[in-house]
Amino acid sequence: MSRSFKAALASLFSIPILLAYIMWRWLPLLVDLIIRGLIHYEPKFQPTSWLWHVALSFFSAWYIFSAVAVGGIFLLASWIYNRRKIKLERRRAPAVSFIVPAYNEEEIISKVIASLFRCAANYPGYTEIIVIDDGSTDNTRVIAEATFKMNWEKWPYIKAKIISHKRRMGKAAAIKTGVKKAIGNLIATVDADTWWEPDALNLLVNRMIAEEFDAVAGFIHPSDGNGDKNLYVILQQLEYSQGLGIYRCAQALGKSILVIPGPIGLYRANILKKIFEEIDLRSVTEDLEITLEMHKRGFKIGYEGRARSTTIAPHNFRILWKQRKRWFIGGLHNFLGIHRRLLFVRRWVALILWYSLVMGYGCALIELIATFSLPILYWFAPDKIYFLYNLILYSLIVFLIGVFQHAVALKFSYNHYNYRKLLFYTPLYPLLRYINILARITCLIQYIAGKRGIWEKSERPTISMDNT
Repeated sequence: MSRSFKAALASLFSIPILLAYIMWRWLPLLVDLIIRGLIHYEPKFQPTSWLWHVALSFFSAWYIFSAVAVGGIFLLASWIYNRRKIKLERRRAPAVSFIVPAYNEEEIISKVIASLFRCAANYPGYTEIIVIDDGSTDNTRVIAEATFKMNWEKWPYIKAKIISHKRRMGKAAAIKTGVKKAIGNLIATVDADTWWEPDALNLLVNRMIAEEFDAVAGFIHPSDGNGDKNLYVILQQLEYSQGLGIYRCAQALGKSILVIPGPIGLYRANILKKIFEEIDLRSVTEDLEITLEMHKRGFKIGYEGRARSTTIAPHNFRILWKQRKRWFIGGLHNFLGIHRRLLFVRRWVALILWYSLVMGYGCALIELIATFSLPILYWFAPDKIYFLYNLILYSLIVFLIGVFQHAVALKFSYNHYNYRKLLFYTPLYPLLRYINILARITCLIQYIAGKRGIWEKSERPTISMDNT
């Protein structure tokens, strides 16, 4: 990377910081001008404590710099990543083993297996599908075997088998069993509630070979399995488009993908086998733990956003709350416990980890405090009406920034600024945001108290087998 290119990049990334400074410096004056000139309200200020002014200034600066400066830097990084031109020519087609850990998945396992058969049929190399029945008490094994036979009528050359545990041993143990039995040069991990698009495997392999990655993550579309009409699922679609379309692409620019998700990931088999031989996974977020273990060993991890999968997402508050608690407690266990040394390495991954901790948990605390402080700030405001006008105008500006970021995220994720009219749901997005905030604070307290989380299987909504 030339010195002039680095300078140009630094100049580009300074733009969001400059915009944030301009907003912080001049937005209060603009809002005051609107209130006095357009609304025609002349404030009558009363004396108030300096603490009130300090608190208000801090919250205002925090929101502006976190949304505009930090958010803008990530947005620019993702734009640069998506603008790169890399020739993804296949030079070879290594053998691939799909591993599907499953526990009581009789409702969805057939759809998952059928999607992998289609992926395998589109791939020119050897493939095998290995389903690990982790002690299921339903008809998962019977349905999986029937699905094999049905798909063999069309693609008899694709290998597929099911391995059963006599008792439930957990997802990590099921993956380990599959890894041991896999004969492919590459291993694709697939959650048993996730189906892949037919070209997903080709895209992942091409990306891995072209950029010489040791593992590659793909895109996940959350669904309710029945038309995507559930409000919780729709809000998660907005969330995933942000997380994958912006933040994961930004991580990919620095080759610092934080997690290869369980629904769609591709690994070099020798690396994954070695990891499972040398360590026992300890956290409830095994995909994060494996990814950080790869970073610890210096392996290269990439992202291919065009390799798409669909996963069944939580469809009510109780299931969503359990999922987020598992994610966040598992993240803390990895960041502050199992892989805390990665926080101090001189690589981009350390910066991403610090961002996840500071902005994830620090921001959650500040937003919670800010929310509960609003009545106090209002009560002690030097002019209560003027304060309310400011609050409304600032909230409108924050909302418009959020709509812009969501629109860009949807464009990067789905190539459409308002995919399935999701932007119309942005006024409801704070609902999911505050669920995450409360879950983060809860998990932080539980982690400090010594809890590390447990794996719980959630019930699924009714799945439409025709909705692919």
